[in-house]
Amino acid sequence: MILGDIWRVSCEYGEDAIRPLPWYPGNLAWHLNFSRKELRKNQALESFHEFLKHESEVGNITRQEAVSMVPPLFLNVQPDHHILDMCASPGSKTFQLLEMIHQSKEPGLLPGALVMANDLYVQRCDLLIHNTKRMCTANLIVTNHEAQNFPDCSLAKDYSEAYKDTCKPQGLEFDRILCDVPCSGDGTIRKGHEMWRKWNSGMGNQLHLLQVNIAMRGIALLKVGGRMVYSTCSMNPVENEAVVAELLRRSGNSVELLDVSSELPELVRRPGLSTWKVQDRGCWFQTHDDVPHDKKNVVLPSMFTSSNGTEGSHTVRGDVEVNIDDRSSLRNCNIEETSKNNHDMDGLPINTNKKFDCTSNILNSKFPLHRCMRIVPHDQNSGAFFIAVLHKLSPLNGCQIQGTKIQHPLAKGITAQPQKEPESETRLYKTSLTRQQNIVSKVVDSAEVLGRQQNLSMDNQTSNDNSTEVEMVFNGVESSRAESGDSMRLQKQSRWKGVDPVLFFKDEVVIKSIISFFGIKESFPLRGHLVTRSTDNARRIYYVSKSVKNILELNTEVGEQLKIVSLGIKMFESHRSKDCSSCAYRLSYEGLSLLLPYISKRILYASPLDFHRLLQYRSINFAYFVDARFGEEAASLMPGCCVVVLLEGHKHVDSICKDPSTVAIVCWRGKGTMNVMVSPPDRKDLLERMAYRFGLEACTEGD
Repeated sequence: MILGDIWRVSCEYGEDAIRPLPWYPGNLAWHLNFSRKELRKNQALESFHEFLKHESEVGNITRQEAVSMVPPLFLNVQPDHHILDMCASPGSKTFQLLEMIHQSKEPGLLPGALVMANDLYVQRCDLLIHNTKRMCTANLIVTNHEAQNFPDCSLAKDYSEAYKDTCKPQGLEFDRILCDVPCSGDGTIRKGHEMWRKWNSGMGNQLHLLQVNIAMRGIALLKVGGRMVYSTCSMNPVENEAVVAELLRRSGNSVELLDVSSELPELVRRPGLSTWKVQDRGCWFQTHDDVPHDKKNVVLPSMFTSSNGTEGSHTVRGDVEVNIDDRSSLRNCNIEETSKNNHDMDGLPINTNKKFDCTSNILNSKFPLHRCMRIVPHDQNSGAFFIAVLHKLSPLNGCQIQGTKIQHPLAKGITAQPQKEPESETRLYKTSLTRQQNIVSKVVDSAEVLGRQQNLSMDNQTSNDNSTEVEMVFNGVESSRAESGDSMRLQKQSRWKGVDPVLFFKDEVVIKSIISFFGIKESFPLRGHLVTRSTDNARRIYYVSKSVKNILELNTEVGEQLKIVSLGIKMFESHRSKDCSSCAYRLSYEGLSLLLPYISKRILYASPLDFHRLLQYRSINFAYFVDARFGEEAASLMPGCCVVVLLEGHKHVDSICKDPSTVAIVCWRGKGTMNVMVSPPDRKDLLERMAYRFGLEACTEGD
């Protein structure tokens, strides 16, 4: 069905209707040349649209703006990396990162890497959890913090102890950081037509400080030798090159801007700008000295080409407002070579319109900003994106760490409505700047805004939540240690209001019964890797990787500085069956693929026909199986949870469970029936795979 739909659409609408993106490694990303409206309204595309929605729901594909897939590719993720996605929701880039760390793992083993995905707004975290749940990974932690105030969970009393050479981690550090910050979103104007109405030039100015603070916090959390990608879906240099220049200025020799022009050679990109003007309420300024005194608290020095001296200036004639032109000579160019021609807005021709026709001295940045990348829509029929890749050479000193946040000296109540690149839906951002705190970015679904804005007082809620959060994060290490010492209290409640605590599951009686019932081999590290969010009877037990386990232990030691809203993979669930099962927990389908190679009991092997019948009817009497032997084996099994494995061809049962391509489902052996415990979307997916491989009917009954 999948290949048939793709082939039919390609035949009817031409080869360009569905084509692989040439710059994405391994042909894993494909471009669909239809608008969202065409997919929804065109009757000829109805079945293909349904296919896309279903495959996305079960996690086989991810629907995403093509250009927003670019930033994670420049992180150069390795299997053992600890990765932080600072502004992660809705989660498409996080899903990409999870795919990267799982690609190189050995069958039956978890990667040593982890992804920590963060977002400010709780409801956005829910969307993030929903979109990453399809990955079924034990290597993910979802947190809820202001990105610019993300905790470091440091055990050191002062800066001098922060970099001691010890085997035990002294705090949170990441090998890779994705810093895809909230922005004005003008790069999405082709697909998000509402931007024509909402956008104004002041949005970038109001977001500049937040973007600097988030990125500087990222650099502080980055390991020496690590790589951070800073990105926006804006073309405003105040949000892009100006932020990068400020990061380089404040980081000194600790950070360098990498030239990645040789990476992803098929990707059409343009060099970053070295000169620009700053606009505020219709006025254009070349340097901060030109800004009137009453605007200096809004138009900051860091917004300009060079905020701390320059290495010279040059003369520019004409309309410097225009900085992008559609010239094929710039496509796929070498960024270093292009920098030599950076004397007229980075080699681009100057528009001679008379709007700002003048002769002016425009300061040229002393930093190699031509190493940044600008992706413009008309080069490869995409959205617009800005990307900069930073490499940390040495630790930041104490002054740099303490100075990772700047505040407007006089700013009060400045508000904006910036928009981050909408990967799967429209988003609205609300930011406010106060004298007591840095800029706070709130992310709200447009649908939620329409439905809730009359019922919620968002400003009051935001103020209360953030004041509590900031106080908790910055109480100090000594205070955190004092709280962590009261282990009994931490075992009963979380320090974060409205968030369930993360507790290691240590009930040895239950663990032994699970191991005995399913015959889980000792080679699978179960003890110490099980966690629950319940303070009383644990209904759900989650499994976490070793890397996540280490983070949890660190977080406990520092007094739960991390506000964790989700982690790990659901492995076991309690049941209330009256079938007299000797184990109080059943397997979860989400965690089955991880645990299957280590299960030695409660496994049945079904022929394709009987496996298909189970999926199709959900509940079958033992006597009604096609293979009488399978029915007898099912009837002889003790009541309770079991696993049914699809037996294909001549595969030996001893090796089939170790094969990563093995298809298996969780079932419940009842009094006289075998019952499938798989969600309707997953059953539909499995049935379609059966139909493709064995020519069996793909329809389901009872849903």
